[in-house]
Amino acid sequence: MCFSPPIRRTKLHNAYGPDTGLYSTGFKLRRNISLEYCQAVPDSLEGRLNIDLEATLQSGPPPDLQDVLPGGTWSPKSCIARQRIAIIIPFRDRQKHLDILVYNLVPVLKRQNLSFQVVVVEQYGNKTFNKGRLMNIGFTEARKHDEFDCFIFHDVDLIPEDDRNMYTCSENPRHMSPAVDKFNYTMLYKSLVGGVLSFRGKHFTKVNGYSNLFWSWGAEDDDMHTRLSASKLSVERPSITIGRYTMIKHDRKDVSKVRLGLLKTSITRYLKDGLNTLEYKMVETRLEKLYTRMIADVGDPP
Repeated sequence: MCFSPPIRRTKLHNAYGPDTGLYSTGFKLRRNISLEYCQAVPDSLEGRLNIDLEATLQSGPPPDLQDVLPGGTWSPKSCIARQRIAIIIPFRDRQKHLDILVYNLVPVLKRQNLSFQVVVVEQYGNKTFNKGRLMNIGFTEARKHDEFDCFIFHDVDLIPEDDRNMYTCSENPRHMSPAVDKFNYTMLYKSLVGGVLSFRGKHFTKVNGYSNLFWSWGAEDDDMHTRLSASKLSVERPSITIGRYTMIKHDRKDVSKVRLGLLKTSITRYLKDGLNTLEYKMVETRLEKLYTRMIADVGDPP
C-alpha cells in the first residue's frame, strides 16, 4: 500500500497573518491550468461548530465524506489548494477517539479547501508508548510519498470547535490549540505547544523533530518548545476565541518518571536526539476509510 502519487507543481508564497495561520502556499498545477487558487478564507466556513462526541464510523463515512479517497486523501476539484497538508496522529488503543476525531476533522479540512492526507501512526505491540517517535515516523514516512508543504501533529483526543482555525502552515510553527475546554479555554503556561502543532517541513527538520527519549506520558511537547527556542523559531497562535478544542475524556496513562530530568538536558541534546537518530521498523500500512494507518515498531524502552 502507498500514498497517492504526488502532483507536480511550482510553489508560490503569500502571507496572510497569524490568527488564521495562513501562510498561503499556492501551486501552479501542470495540468488543468484553467483553475483558480482556492480562497484563502473560504466562504464555506461555518465558524463555531457543534461537536458530536458519540459519532462512530462503524457503518462507513457519512454521505458528505464519500468522496474522500481510501487512505484519507482529498483535494478540491473546483480550485487549486494553496497547501498540501499531512495530518499526523500518534495513536494506540483508542479507536473510538480516532473515529470521533476524523468524523469531525475531515469535514473541516474539506470546507477549508485543503489538499490533505490523514496519517495515523500506530505503535505496534504493548510496550511503553513513545509519542515522539511516532510523530517522527509519521513525518519521515509521509515525506517519502508526497511533497507536503505542511505537517500538523494532532492529538487523537482534541476536536476542533471552530473551522476558522485554518489547518495550514504559517511563516513560523503554529500552536493551533491554545484553548481547550478541559482547562476553561485558557493556556496553562506560556510555553505550551502540545495538542495540535503545525510545522513547515524545513522547520521540523531544523529542530530535529521530536525527542525519541520520552517514554510513557508527558513532556515531549515541553522538550519541543526548547527546540523551537534554541532554533530561534517563534511560535504563532490563533486567538483564544478561534483556537478552541473539545477534549475527549480518557484515563491518563502512566507518567514518565524521567521526564523532568530529560527536560534539563533538552537544549544540549536536541541536535543529537530526534530525526537524525530515529530507528524503527514499519510493520504494515493500510489505506482505511478516512486515513492511512501506519503500524510501526518503535523499539524497546530502556
